[in-house]
Amino acid sequence: MIIKFINKITFLIKFMFDSNLFYKKSRSQNNNKENIFLDYLSNFIENKNFIEIGFHHLEFNCISLVKKNFRGLMIDGGRPINILLLKFITFILRKDITIIRKYLTRDNILESMRFKNIGCLSLDIDGNDYWILKKIINENICPEVIITEYNASFLYKSISVPYDESFDRKTKHISGFYHGASLSAFYKLLRVKNYHLVKIIGGANAVFVNEDIIKKTGLTSFLPDAIYEECFFRNKWSNTTAKEQFEIIKHLKLENV
Repeated sequence: MIIKFINKITFLIKFMFDSNLFYKKSRSQNNNKENIFLDYLSNFIENKNFIEIGFHHLEFNCISLVKKNFRGLMIDGGRPINILLLKFITFILRKDITIIRKYLTRDNILESMRFKNIGCLSLDIDGNDYWILKKIINENICPEVIITEYNASFLYKSISVPYDESFDRKTKHISGFYHGASLSAFYKLLRVKNYHLVKIIGGANAVFVNEDIIKKTGLTSFLPDAIYEECFFRNKWSNTTAKEQFEIIKHLKLENV
């Protein structure tokens, strides 16, 4: 804990003398692949803004969009220090980023939306992800690009954890495998709104784009079964396969969607 605190202070001191240090040190979770791909997609996004739900001050998906001066809204229900650090960083960088500490539910998500027309939405809250996203798009709020974490432990099934306003992945099951929704569940939800599944990253994040982006980029639109991947890092740290992970949690409540 002390070492982490010292590292944070050291980073902030260095950052004061070199503001580009933030871009050198920050990255998205899968070896920066999400950030790199969103950097490419940003060239085709009409609305130059983003909303990122769930982040760490040095690890989130929309880093390149910050660098390109997209307006932003970032929401996280975690530790206050995480919020304060990113507020300080974006203030020094003079970026139009609103950063909020808030635990999101289906009832309060709409009041938190800063933009009417959204360029990119990134969602990773390890819990009610499916239900939050469903609430957003059912209100006809349709971002041009959506990147959402899917639960590879749910295999090819179209399932989600049931909605629980106080969902906490750490207390729901000791394994950490029980949260969110499957790739097929997100695909079915978003295909109704004419989204296309174009990329899977690390067996953890799925990237969906609207019709305009698919036409501009010429990216391939995939069915979930054709592009599904197991989560590389989860398999590594747990020393299990996705099938074995599902066996551990299949007795818990799951909702077909």
